[in-house]
Amino acid sequence: MAPSPVCSISFDDNSYGVFFAGQRLSGMVDIVLPNVKTVKGLILKVTGIGCVRWAEYHGNGTTVMFSAREDYLTHSVELVRSETEDQIELPAGQHVHRFSILLPSTLPTSFEGDYGYIRYTARVVFERPWKFDLTYKIAFTVVNQLNLNSVSPPLNVAVVQEHIKRFHCGFCRSAPLIIIVKLPMTGFVPGQFILVTVDVTNQSNKSINEMKLKLRRQVQFRSKYPYEQKKSVYCTLAKYQCSGVDARGAAGYERRLLVPPEPPSRNDTIIRIEYFVEVTAKVPGMSSSPCVRVPVTIGTVPLMKLNKIQQRASVIEAHLTTASTIDRSAIQGSVQSLNILHTFEKSVVGAEVDIQDEDVPTLLGTEPFAPRYPMYRFNTDNKPVAQVKPARTDASPMKSSSSDKKPTETDG
Repeated sequence: MAPSPVCSISFDDNSYGVFFAGQRLSGMVDIVLPNVKTVKGLILKVTGIGCVRWAEYHGNGTTVMFSAREDYLTHSVELVRSETEDQIELPAGQHVHRFSILLPSTLPTSFEGDYGYIRYTARVVFERPWKFDLTYKIAFTVVNQLNLNSVSPPLNVAVVQEHIKRFHCGFCRSAPLIIIVKLPMTGFVPGQFILVTVDVTNQSNKSINEMKLKLRRQVQFRSKYPYEQKKSVYCTLAKYQCSGVDARGAAGYERRLLVPPEPPSRNDTIIRIEYFVEVTAKVPGMSSSPCVRVPVTIGTVPLMKLNKIQQRASVIEAHLTTASTIDRSAIQGSVQSLNILHTFEKSVVGAEVDIQDEDVPTLLGTEPFAPRYPMYRFNTDNKPVAQVKPARTDASPMKSSSSDKKPTETDG
């Protein structure tokens, strides 16, 4: 069997392949042919699609498959093409082709989930006469910016949410359990902390074993065929377990939840992403515990008009990183317009996926993929640290640190 071509796709000054919607995607296709290759053409195909798919089983023994698809980007670059219908013989050796594409500003953010994905790929296709095409494919990340300062109603306003629970015993009702949750604001970017203040007044005769404070993500997959249906998946991004409250007692809690690298909130595609802070009182003997949920918005441009309390609430001194202390090799320079010090990191609940298509074999291989999202750095006043002049690098991203040493968790 003749040896296969060796392909690689690289992006200019962008080792992780992370781009903002509206940015120029440029790079190089490098092909090494071990011998002469006869082709009809050589094409680079850049695509972006959203897909959801899941099965539901009904009691009568039937299975319903739900699915949907959205196309966001379709672009082809002819690297080699004969001016006639004749075939072309590519000589053995190295072949280098450059490409440059302007990404639409409307592209949704990349995401890989349990029942679907929003995925962008670059594929080299050897069109061969009388044979299956040879293909090589990689994926890259697109991030659609969400400016928290442009969201309405404003997110730089403190929010207070109250939950009152009365326990029943026969015809009698207990005195109330009152849970009050306060957030200084509701808009954050990865790298900031969410200060959660909880006041519990337990006037009932039931004790609370523990209080749980979580930052959670809800991903809603929405089908179009055979009809519209929704399927939600929840995961925990950060979590604290706190002491309980005695019957007829009271307690207060204050914790900071680090916002990890995650895609921005979005609600206009077949995959919708929302975030919320959840505070739960674990009461023994109850199947459903009293719970307070406060929606928060995760974006890519931080809130600018904050008071001193809000500024201090979303940073912790041990977490702070200044331009003089961060390792320059960890700074990725793929987004020239992004002047906030940042790295690109994988989601804390994500894993690398196989991007092999079921219907189009990639006979020359693929690369495992996990999208990366911006993780920002702030100074002691919760102000963005200015980005240094970008430098091309292949270094691994830095890991963020925190004085709150609770690990993030992937389940409830």
